[in-house]
Amino acid sequence: MKVRAVKGILVKDLREIGREKMTVFWIIVFPMMWLLVMGGIWGHTSPPVTVKVGVVGGDAGSVIVYMSNITIDGRHLFKVEEFGSAGKALSALKSGKLDAVIVFPKGFGENLSSGLPANVIVYYDESDPQEYQIAKGAIEGFFSGFSRELAVRRAGNLTAVVERLLPGKASKRLTPLIWGTANPLTVEEKAVSGEKSKPVLFFLAGVMGIQFLFATMSLIGNGTLREIEKGTLRRIAASPATAWDFLLGKLLSTTVVIFGSIVALIIFSRVAFGATIVPSPLGWALLLTAGAFSMGLGLAIAMLTRSIRATSAAINLVSWPIMFLAGIVVPPSTLPSWAMPFVNYFPIGRALKDFRLLEIYHVSPGSVVGDLLPLAAVSLGTLAVAVAVYGWAVKRLE
Repeated sequence: MKVRAVKGILVKDLREIGREKMTVFWIIVFPMMWLLVMGGIWGHTSPPVTVKVGVVGGDAGSVIVYMSNITIDGRHLFKVEEFGSAGKALSALKSGKLDAVIVFPKGFGENLSSGLPANVIVYYDESDPQEYQIAKGAIEGFFSGFSRELAVRRAGNLTAVVERLLPGKASKRLTPLIWGTANPLTVEEKAVSGEKSKPVLFFLAGVMGIQFLFATMSLIGNGTLREIEKGTLRRIAASPATAWDFLLGKLLSTTVVIFGSIVALIIFSRVAFGATIVPSPLGWALLLTAGAFSMGLGLAIAMLTRSIRATSAAINLVSWPIMFLAGIVVPPSTLPSWAMPFVNYFPIGRALKDFRLLEIYHVSPGSVVGDLLPLAAVSLGTLAVAVAVYGWAVKRLE
């Protein structure tokens, strides 16, 4: 290996990339635009929702008032509208004006006040699964809490009756049973203080993953083919430098450009959103491992297709499904079970998952360091195969 030759190729590539405005746009500007859009839409804490509820039944006034006054962070949880008949309320539900309809049957209020069982009928529109789940969760949570509070009140009334009618020891034995029946399970919630991550950081890590999927493979693959088409390798073959010096210079220039893009994203996120990720040494090691895999995959695709157009198509064909299936731009928890192998075993997906756990959710380094060795082995193996294919392609040029 001739260091001067490798350095010369590295400097040449960096100068050429700096002169190509479209390359600078796709490597530096476009990732920032992507982060700005994704972070601006989903990179913040969602405000509390308001569920639009239609109610039918005149003798449930206290329940309706109670429901109307529930607020979360100063925002009403329910927007309640009363209807004279179930038919009108259901028509409003079907037309999308309501999220749910609650029908209080005749005698509901009387049963509630007299201690008898009371029932309600709730209608949902399931055409939008997400809105349905939100409305159902809010209404079921309301009635669960209301029912629990009602049970406690009834238990208190029943305890007072028992203590008045029965002798002291008997009432003392019955009282715990009454309260245990009214409230069989108590769940105590306690908060653990810790650093809460901002949602935008998830998308910042995702844009880093996109850079490795698209930009890294495209730079090394198409860049190498472009040099072959220009005859650079043939001229190198006639010089003291070797084709391997050329390849090493290409790999180094790709690494410098991509990591420069990552640093620019880190700075931009701080300026635009007031939050960013400053990777630890282990975090940088995970990113470097993902970069080695992407460079190997991109180089192998380029040397096998031997065409810039075919290489670009192949990179897009590989990258677009993996971008979603490997949990790069969407949370892995939202993916179906059959996609989880891509998250857990595809090198970029696994490296990015560990990177997020380490840098965003602050797990201990020991929880993810065990993945680094197998990831590095797969990445270096992919790079070795790509180098072998590159050697075969170079011999065909001679």
